[in-house]
Amino acid sequence: MSEATHLLLCGAAGFTNRGDDAILWGMLSQLRRRLGPRAVKVAGGPELGPLLAPFGGTALTYDDRAELARAIEDADLVILGGGGMLYDIEYQADLARLLGDPPDRQWLYELVKLASAARAVGRPVMGYSLGIGPLVSTAARQMARFLGDTVQALTVRDQASADLLVECGLSPARVQVAADPAVLVEPGAGNAVEEWLRAHDLADLPRPWIGLNLRPWFRFLGSDQGREEKMAELTRAMAEVVKGLRSRLGATVIMLPFQHLNDDDGPVLEQVQAALAADPQVVLVEPPPLPPDLVGVLGRLDLFVGMRMHSLLLAAAAGTPFVALPYSPKVTATAEALDMAAFMHPVEDLDPAAVVASCETVLRAREAVQSRLLAARQRLRASADLSLDLACWLLEGGARRPRPVPAAVTRPEVKGLRVLMQIRPDFREKPGGDVVQLEELLPFLREAGVTVELTGETKPDLSQWDVVHTINLDRPEEPYAHCLNALEQGRPVALSTVHTDLSEFLTWGDTDYWRLPPPEEGLPEPQPAPSSTPVEVRLRALTHLQRQAIVDWATGYLPNSQGNLKYLQQAFGLEAERAVVVPNGVREAFFAATPDLFVDRYGLRDFVLCVGRIEKKKNQLSLIAALRGLGLPLVIVGRANPPEYAELCRRYADESVRFIEHLSEEELVSACAAAKVHALASWVELPGLTTLEAGAAGCNVVSTNRGSPPEYLRDMAWYCDPRDPASIREAVLAAYHAPRTDRLREHLRANYTWRHAAEKTLEGYRLAMGLHARRSEADRRAAEVGALRRHAEWLERLAADRCYELRYAQETLQQAQQYVAQLETWGHNLQVQEDSLKAHSEQLGRDLVQCREEFERVTSRRAYRWADSLSRLGANLLRILRVKR
Repeated sequence: MSEATHLLLCGAAGFTNRGDDAILWGMLSQLRRRLGPRAVKVAGGPELGPLLAPFGGTALTYDDRAELARAIEDADLVILGGGGMLYDIEYQADLARLLGDPPDRQWLYELVKLASAARAVGRPVMGYSLGIGPLVSTAARQMARFLGDTVQALTVRDQASADLLVECGLSPARVQVAADPAVLVEPGAGNAVEEWLRAHDLADLPRPWIGLNLRPWFRFLGSDQGREEKMAELTRAMAEVVKGLRSRLGATVIMLPFQHLNDDDGPVLEQVQAALAADPQVVLVEPPPLPPDLVGVLGRLDLFVGMRMHSLLLAAAAGTPFVALPYSPKVTATAEALDMAAFMHPVEDLDPAAVVASCETVLRAREAVQSRLLAARQRLRASADLSLDLACWLLEGGARRPRPVPAAVTRPEVKGLRVLMQIRPDFREKPGGDVVQLEELLPFLREAGVTVELTGETKPDLSQWDVVHTINLDRPEEPYAHCLNALEQGRPVALSTVHTDLSEFLTWGDTDYWRLPPPEEGLPEPQPAPSSTPVEVRLRALTHLQRQAIVDWATGYLPNSQGNLKYLQQAFGLEAERAVVVPNGVREAFFAATPDLFVDRYGLRDFVLCVGRIEKKKNQLSLIAALRGLGLPLVIVGRANPPEYAELCRRYADESVRFIEHLSEEELVSACAAAKVHALASWVELPGLTTLEAGAAGCNVVSTNRGSPPEYLRDMAWYCDPRDPASIREAVLAAYHAPRTDRLREHLRANYTWRHAAEKTLEGYRLAMGLHARRSEADRRAAEVGALRRHAEWLERLAADRCYELRYAQETLQQAQQYVAQLETWGHNLQVQEDSLKAHSEQLGRDLVQCREEFERVTSRRAYRWADSLSRLGANLLRILRVKR
């Protein structure tokens, strides 16, 4: 046996399937990134050469068994992966098939042979992000279990594959979930994409550009009966879809086959093209052969519509939104993992009009959809690294364990599960969104068989509970204590984060620093707050440390949106693979809301409604000022927090604004039905529960464009900039004058109910319990010790900050006393000056009186002399006149 010198990868790349090729490219890129240049041999199809050239790999064929055996003997590690799926559809699975030689590309048996050969010569072997299923026959299930027991490490690309292996009898500890490496493919550098576009005369065709992939579906129908009719029905329906895209959107449709051998996509796409009478904007072209160039092409598209799983995965790698046409569960799972489940249309019952409508929706809200897609793509890419970690672990001789797995393979039964929900002690006196979230989940969790209680106790006995569910990083004191208590008692923690970026609000949202002209003279103008004091800076830093500890101590995370998850990753290094997005929900009563109760009691209908605490973060002042003078009736519902802000809102309100401090639940439901528009111009939302409830009741909805509302509401709402009253006014007017529709109501009913949120919460509990179960007792004790040490350090920092605050307060007091003394000196000097001025003023007054008297005397003497002179002159004139007579 020669010395081991290389890695050996055995998969299905090189057989004209672009998805399998992309898997291999993603794997090789991963390995190169972590291990550097390293000799690699790859067993696959006849087109491997160009794929391996950039990596300096050597291509092998499965037909040359001797060469393959030598490669196994010489390998540092044998990796089973790089395309190919373990299934037994369309062939008879039996032992004779396993003994057959040479191979016939049934990977379930070929990979078992390779794994057995590698273990026989003492080489480490792993399964790398394999796809499993369907496994129909007993023989196939036995073979899958044998493969799982033979390899030393095994990752599968989705939870369904992991569950199927467990059903086959494989121990849950043997299998872990890691995303498909194809999602790691990055667009290629250079001009390959531009050259491809020019070569196929695509560059000047009108936009939008919509890519399309179809595949032969008949192999997955389960029987021969009706296959041809079903395929003909599919091609006719897809021809109608393309016609709709052309007529409604003016789109250019670029059809891309992703496979040719065996399941050839070409003929299916040709039939669709033939039905369109040689439309020059419907083109069928062969995609670039290398995965990076293919991803680059997909990145130039505005939208992609596809059947094949890897066509969607590569569109996601390119950042291009897609509409999925699932023909099997793996396609559905991919769309769900990429947060695109709202845009799925199974081929078994395809409605062309619905597909075209989904395409229109995605293109209208492309930016918001793309943002969600990119967040999901990042999560999958992080998950894909687990396979790489396990490969490196095996190369190092299994000396170090890889990091914890990103998802629990085992799915603990929820029936009998005991969950303690812990919340802040004042949750009864001061209800808020965090309280609503937990209380609304309770009945649905209990309906699922979970024993669950809600408590405000900080350090309860957890011996009777399986999971602790805590909430609210916005107020970290309580979840910090909850997590520390759970660590000390050895219980997993599921954390509902309820926290997002408040930096803009802290800078611009404090009305104490705004320019506030009189209401009749202008609008409030947000101004930045002055720089924080040293005490505020230290307090925020300390709070951040507390939040960071909570994130580090929690077992699993339950953020409310993909956008929020992305922020938490950036702010706290939260691991996306330990998170399950649990969307906010809507109470059922709002879907059946009627306006009569509110109209009868308050006499209002078709008004603008804003529900929420009257506080700076909710920004009611800007809403009130923006609508001032328009004559639109505005109803503000909520308690003041603090009263001074509410008074400021009242100051800017005109006669069309009505404030209501509190509504009963029945009145609130009815108010949402009676209103024409619900507006919430907050500085940030996750989104607001009241926004969702108003939309479910039939309101047109205006929401802030900060935070997660666009992810929830998509193109079915109007968005405003909280810093710009003109933007708020424009959005509210547009919503008020738009007709009511049921689009948002039905969208919320389908995706955002508390029952759906409870299902996701259960998934989060399973994840937390699975991750917790994988930790050894020693690891748990080490985590507890580390947490206690960290808590001691935090207490020390807290004490130091309190001392600093005291010193700062003392210094501030001394400065204030100095200022007071200085002011007193200034006041005394001013008093002396005032007394002097007063005495001088009195003297000036006396002098003025004397001057006036002297003036009168002088002027009276002069007047006498002038009068005497004039009388003499007159007498002389009379005498002269008499003489002349």
